[in-house]
Amino acid sequence: MNSQPRTRALICLIGLGISLLLVGAVLVARRQALAQATTTFYTPLSGEAKWEGNWEFSELGADPSQAGTERVIIPFTGTDFALRVRRGNYRGYLFVSIDGEPANRLPCEERGAYLVLTSPDYAPQVATIPVATGLDDGPHVAVVVAERGWDQWPLVGWSVSRTPDTTAYRWALVGLGALGLACLTGVIWWGRPLTLPLRPSPSPRLRRAEEGLGVGKGSLLVATLAAAVAFYFSPWLPLTLISGLALAALILLRLDLGLALVAATAPFYLHPRPLFGKAFSMAEITTLLCALSWGFRQLPVWRNQPTPPSTLDLAALFFVAVAIASLFVAQYSHVALRELRVLIVEPALFYLMLRTSHLDERAVWRIVDLFVLGAVAVAIIGLVQYGLGVNVITAEEGFRRLRSVYGSPNSVGLYLGRALPVLVAVTLFGASRGRRVVYGLAVLPLGLAVLLSFSKGALILGVPLSLLALGVLAGGPWSWASLGAVAVAAAAAIPLLRTPRFASLLDTRSGTTFFRLQLWRSSWMMFRDHPWLGVGLDNFLYHYRGRYILPAAWQEPDISQAHNILLDYATRMGIAGLAAGAWLQVAFWRLALPLRRLADPDRRALALGMMASMVNFLAHGLVDASYFLIDLAFVFFLTLGVVQHLARSETGELEI
Repeated sequence: MNSQPRTRALICLIGLGISLLLVGAVLVARRQALAQATTTFYTPLSGEAKWEGNWEFSELGADPSQAGTERVIIPFTGTDFALRVRRGNYRGYLFVSIDGEPANRLPCEERGAYLVLTSPDYAPQVATIPVATGLDDGPHVAVVVAERGWDQWPLVGWSVSRTPDTTAYRWALVGLGALGLACLTGVIWWGRPLTLPLRPSPSPRLRRAEEGLGVGKGSLLVATLAAAVAFYFSPWLPLTLISGLALAALILLRLDLGLALVAATAPFYLHPRPLFGKAFSMAEITTLLCALSWGFRQLPVWRNQPTPPSTLDLAALFFVAVAIASLFVAQYSHVALRELRVLIVEPALFYLMLRTSHLDERAVWRIVDLFVLGAVAVAIIGLVQYGLGVNVITAEEGFRRLRSVYGSPNSVGLYLGRALPVLVAVTLFGASRGRRVVYGLAVLPLGLAVLLSFSKGALILGVPLSLLALGVLAGGPWSWASLGAVAVAAAAAIPLLRTPRFASLLDTRSGTTFFRLQLWRSSWMMFRDHPWLGVGLDNFLYHYRGRYILPAAWQEPDISQAHNILLDYATRMGIAGLAAGAWLQVAFWRLALPLRRLADPDRRALALGMMASMVNFLAHGLVDASYFLIDLAFVFFLTLGVVQHLARSETGELEI
């Protein structure tokens, strides 16, 4: 390693350590300053206030009437004002203003700042909610207007605090954070050659075991699938144990088959396998078995000459690091930890194994083939159910929607929309006749299943834009052909616009569009209040339902994501999450775009399909989920891993 980069990396490492120490010192000083704050608590029976309307009072607090005319005027002197409220599984709001302005610590709508009385988890609780902070230390007037919440005794009391100004501490933390980030970037950039090896190969013992099996690779694939099916459906413990051990042994010997099985089983995560009193998805079980196999292969070559990671590897690592950091701000850590496991760590581990395993071209295609097989299974299951009228969602005016193995038809459009461009690309541009025929036939059930899901995001954005991108990326006459095909499909779909489901698209006062706009407003307010690391993984539901849901959107409180790719990353992981997502996209497209000119038709077709699939990820993600569902997370990292493989092979480097 060159001494100059080593010196720079060392300087950055020292700077990072110093910045962390200074951050700790500033936090301690800030905590000592805040310890000087004084707080006084009041109840409706003891506090000075002017009550208007038909309030009732007791030791429980104050209770409004159904008339909806109640309000209370509370004079106070201090810098901070909070309300102590009784929350639960009911709908109610308190609108709060301070000195005639909306309270600065609450979300706002047209009528002003509001406090949601529904508890985040629907459990009864008494909580103190900050309403206004950073006020001048002088006299103020708070006006609280009650809307609904009768018979719940929602207003328990209020508190007034005098808090020292901590603006200087905040700016110091921002500056030190920027310094630490710059130093961390320097350590990663100049210290890359120090990274641990990324290219393990099978140990000689494992290789001899594989060669000594005496059966073909196709037979091993069939055996692996049979063991997986037996393990999943087995009703008897002995058969479960035997098939599970057989599956583990096969994956230990053939990691590529295990990775292919992960790709095939990802969409079935809502149908887990009960095991030892718990339930785990087959994708999770198979990923962990693959990790065991990968570990055995990694250990014998751990001391090999290090290979520097790619920019895409670093982006993926940063994404995982930000997700872990978001745990520290997650109010509901138990759900955040679960999402970290199943949506971040396991898909990233899948990518790591794709990235570092010694996979040949056939192994990569086998993984893609089983990904397609899983998508076809989802489509066929859904079509059979649709034909039998089983597990079908009935939407507006009896409109039937296919949902297959998912809880929502939109999930069908999301997942199959990722697979459909790959099928079309291989069918149109591949060289292998057999695979082209099979993939071409698979387009039919997938396309029909997406259509019958009647997913607006899939039919209007995801599928058309991904197929249009496929033609543009292919270049030449395919650009015009794809544009013409999309135009013809749009014209053929005009009758759909007359159906109740699609006719309401432009109605911003009711229906899906109205609720989606309200959701985005709430999500923006959530991000604005939690800009750096968001509210934490899988904490969106609780913050939305218990604080940010707009009163006009009360009919849909149980929403667990922002339904927009930018707001989803922003609310879950803040600005750092947005940066991680952007870095992943930049690194992906820098690797992927040159692959349009690959000489090998099959490899070029696969690259085009993966790029079009990523376009679907971005386009459909504008109005729905993008990454934060288990199946979508695995497909995302599968896309990264395949493109990384194609790019490394094309540049003449060692295949990984």
